[in-house]
Amino acid sequence: MTRSGVESGSQTLARGLSALAMIGESEPALTVAGLAERLGIHRSMAYRLVKTLEHHGFAERLPSGELAIGARLVALTRGASRDLQSAAARELGVLADDLGMTAFLVVYDGEAAVTLTSMEPRQADAIVAQRPGSRHGVDRGAPGRVIRSQLDPTRFPPARFEFSHDEVVPGLSSIAVPLSLPGHRPAAIAVVHLSRELDQEAVATRLIASAHRISTAVH
Repeated sequence: MTRSGVESGSQTLARGLSALAMIGESEPALTVAGLAERLGIHRSMAYRLVKTLEHHGFAERLPSGELAIGARLVALTRGASRDLQSAAARELGVLADDLGMTAFLVVYDGEAAVTLTSMEPRQADAIVAQRPGSRHGVDRGAPGRVIRSQLDPTRFPPARFEFSHDEVVPGLSSIAVPLSLPGHRPAAIAVVHLSRELDQEAVATRLIASAHRISTAVH
């Protein structure tokens, strides 16, 4: 293959990876037109790119026209951290039901905070979905800041918990605590809920206890 062919292939791969990151990170969700604009490419090229990602199960187009991370990519992520997810599943489920909020596990993928798995309360008036595979920077959102403090504790001294409101998704609030996993990348567990009055200290105490049990189970 010629050098130009290699560069072309690398550019195509880089564009596909960038598209996946944008699909996973964007709130609100992107459409094909929005993805084309973000990538700076023609809409027809974006359609071909999305079609390829759909074919391989890495992305999907919802009936609304919005783009979402595909089941295959989520399955690959889950397989890479199966032991952690297994240990977290019960704790997240109990947290979600007891607090009436969606509970989720976030890990650092080397660039951003990524939701690995989530559990929704079985009985609640309103449920906030937290999509596995969704990503956001470590400079915003409660889970992101918890991870940031693990990455650079000198510049960002760790707090008992972090709280955020209206930072990642408009109208939503989150509380997060560190999840200590020696040998693993920085992680956090968190809950997300519709804005309302709540006892942040009490919620954080529950999260800290669950984080300890998850950490012990993984070890």
